[in-house]
Amino acid sequence: MALTGILDKIGKSAEEKVRAIEEESRLKRQGIVSKAESQAQEIRERILREASQKAEQERRQASVSAELEHRKEVLKERRKLMDDCFQAALEELLHLPTEEYHAFVRKMLLKLVVSGEERILISPEDQKRIDRKSVDAVNDELRRAGKKGQLQLEGTSPSLRGGFVLRTEDTEVDCSFGSLLDQLKDELQAEVAGILFGDKE
Repeated sequence: MALTGILDKIGKSAEEKVRAIEEESRLKRQGIVSKAESQAQEIRERILREASQKAEQERRQASVSAELEHRKEVLKERRKLMDDCFQAALEELLHLPTEEYHAFVRKMLLKLVVSGEERILISPEDQKRIDRKSVDAVNDELRRAGKKGQLQLEGTSPSLRGGFVLRTEDTEVDCSFGSLLDQLKDELQAEVAGILFGDKE
């Protein structure tokens, strides 16, 4: 075979190999691009799905937070209304007409006195309403009930608001109106809530 023919053949073979390499390279690139596009689409979908889930979760959390905040505000308002009711009851007791006030305090004293020798501590505001004369009247009733009837006014306490503190040598009973209402609060809370809100707390 002549040299020219050999060279032509080599040239053609080289061209074919180049085309084959180029085609293989093109197919590889196409596969890589296709795979990359597929992965990119999958990543895009995952990002969108996660973003959607996160947005929904945040919406739910915001809704739950708003509901909890609303409930806290409602509960706070309910408690304020209930506190106002007990405060109004205290004010009503403090401003009873003198005769009714005497009757109320007398009834508590007769119920709580044990020996008839206790001492009575009152609020400064009650000095004009619970005086020696009113205590003597209670002592008379105690004597008729078989007790000593020697109650004494001991003085005043600025911390008291209505009612009294009953003292012996070793005991002290707080019968101030504030203390009595605090004791009743737990017992009456559900009932007051039912009256105010039509349900029980």
